[in-house]
Amino acid sequence: MSDTPKDFIKRFIAFSMGPIFSAVLGFIIVPVTTYFVVPEELGKSSMYTMLLSISTLFIYLGLDQAFVREFNIEEDKKKLFLNSLIVPFIFSIVVGILYIIFYEKISISLFESKQRYIIVMLAIALPFTVIDRFNLLLLRMQEKARIYSLMNIMNKLLNMIVLIPYLLYIDKSFKGIVTATFISLIMTVLIEFYFTKEYWLNKFKLDYALLNKIFRYGFPLIPASVIVWFLNSMDKIAMRQWSTFNEIGLYSAAFKIVTVLNIIQQAFCTFWSPTAFRWYEEGAENSRYEKVSKIVMCFMSFMFIGIVLFRNLIIKIMSPDYVSASVIVPFLLFLPIMYTVSEATTLGISFSRKTGYNILVSVVAAVVNYILNYSLVPKYGALGASIATGICYVVFFWMRTLISRKLWFKFEIKFYILNTIFMVLLASVDVMYNNVLVNLIISFVIIFINRRQIFDIFNYGKMFFKRKNDNLCN
Repeated sequence: MSDTPKDFIKRFIAFSMGPIFSAVLGFIIVPVTTYFVVPEELGKSSMYTMLLSISTLFIYLGLDQAFVREFNIEEDKKKLFLNSLIVPFIFSIVVGILYIIFYEKISISLFESKQRYIIVMLAIALPFTVIDRFNLLLLRMQEKARIYSLMNIMNKLLNMIVLIPYLLYIDKSFKGIVTATFISLIMTVLIEFYFTKEYWLNKFKLDYALLNKIFRYGFPLIPASVIVWFLNSMDKIAMRQWSTFNEIGLYSAAFKIVTVLNIIQQAFCTFWSPTAFRWYEEGAENSRYEKVSKIVMCFMSFMFIGIVLFRNLIIKIMSPDYVSASVIVPFLLFLPIMYTVSEATTLGISFSRKTGYNILVSVVAAVVNYILNYSLVPKYGALGASIATGICYVVFFWMRTLISRKLWFKFEIKFYILNTIFMVLLASVDVMYNNVLVNLIISFVIIFINRRQIFDIFNYGKMFFKRKNDNLCN
């Protein structure tokens, strides 16, 4: 496959369409849902979503990530697909049966009432969630960017198409939200089958050697995923324990601004995995990975500067009650920024298959997060939680990067050190003083650090649009 800058940019844009339009549809669905459903019912539906999300942390057994790692290595990709999927699929059925058996305890703990219907819906949804996950991974690894984005958009679109009339004419409770979500999942999976049927119709045979190989790669990722979930939830848990609901509301409002970078994070991570693994199997030069990671750091640094400098204006799109949430924003930005850049620098862990290091990284980051939340939240509330989240993700980034560098090759890290130092400095100064002149001086220093990458981005953009215009003229 060609990897000219133009093709690279085109695939990234194509992969980005799914997350971007899905996010737009998601923003539309939220107010529509709140119009029909009272807050209590919406809260119950979020508990269903939480249980489904927690279930996916372990039902895949890490084999989804193993499938991604081995896709470009295995010659028989159809065999890899079915062998990677079969165990999570069977396990999801087993978990679903257990949920149904213990539905009373589960539903009462979640909804404070017996909800057999909801638990049965969840149990049936789990196997389809596994199928959906592997279908999308297959499209990603085949680098069918447009179809992958289409499937992501289709899921949100079908959800909206089913949800509105269902709430309007049938059921305005949380059961209506759950049912509509389930129906849209089934419809999406059926559409996905059309694009992946070649793999599903292949003759299946268990390959125990292959299963052993992918289990050894994927299994250590299960505890790491659980710890990361805990890491991402610690701020809310800490504020619920040591702060007030008002602070939680301000924190949630600040997070709405950060979701802009979450879209970029999802778009890049979706695109980068198949590209990076293919490059590795093709023996690509290490300089390629360095160039991509530095450009990503440069781009995310600029997003950081832009949001920090204009956070007081951005926050005004919300109610006046949330104006004080702007001070929470700077440190929260480190979550999507450091995670996204780490996806480009942590490849050595995946390439070497030493995924056990992910547990170490997650544990250390979670411990740092807990200590900082314990120390800061009681005194500073939402601001303390945001500082804890930001610092722990800086630790998360550097642990992943340094371990990867040890397992892979000694790539230059001065660039990342300088960007990290001055972004933390800008966030700290902005929170403490909010002085425009000082903020601008630090921002210009960050721009100077990234000057070469700015030049590269400008040249690639110029090259991309020039060739596009040339094609139109021809």
